[in-house]
Amino acid sequence: MSIDDDIRLYLAEKRAIIDQFPVDAVAAAAEMLFRTYDEGGTVYAMGNGGNAGTLDHAYCDFKHHPFVSEDKSRPVSSAVRRLTFVNLCGSSAELSGLVNDLGPDNMFAASLEPFATERDLVMAYSGSGNSPNVVRALEAATKAGARTFAMTKGDGGRCRTLADVCLVVPGTSRFPGQTGSNDNNFHFEDAMLSVNHILVGLLKQRVGQEAADRVQVSG
Repeated sequence: MSIDDDIRLYLAEKRAIIDQFPVDAVAAAAEMLFRTYDEGGTVYAMGNGGNAGTLDHAYCDFKHHPFVSEDKSRPVSSAVRRLTFVNLCGSSAELSGLVNDLGPDNMFAASLEPFATERDLVMAYSGSGNSPNVVRALEAATKAGARTFAMTKGDGGRCRTLADVCLVVPGTSRFPGQTGSNDNNFHFEDAMLSVNHILVGLLKQRVGQEAADRVQVSG
């Protein structure tokens, strides 16, 4: 195959995934997000490797984007509640300390367990669905009564049975770099960012409606 053919293959695979995408799982995740926001809960998110980098992007989006005007010139009223979002991957000092003291399998659970409540939403990202640190954190979240969302691929691994809602990215790949045990991983990571943007946009819409309702009531 030529380079052009490989590029077309990647894009064709992506179109197939989009056509099969589990919209119902994204909608269910949005409903859990709305409940967490309405109840004043906290969103906790975790992932490994490249997924952790995407969560840094998510942290910025969830914390700020829904709470500014459409033209980004001003924040919405301070009377409108904000969302608390905690990126469990955000501090290299914390993560390296937890790994050093408690081991890599416990690094997320240890930072989550003392704080998670039934008002919160825990979001877990694992390509295999079996990452031990993600699995243990989901177990801790469930024990605390928190809502849980997982995003994975393949057969979903343990995340599929542990999470309240598990979004499994469909499909398989023949594109270089995401075959074999790494099957579909590039598409999974692309989809993770798309789901982030969908959820942030839906939350912004909800926040905007709340702000408009406040103006109407005060007027």
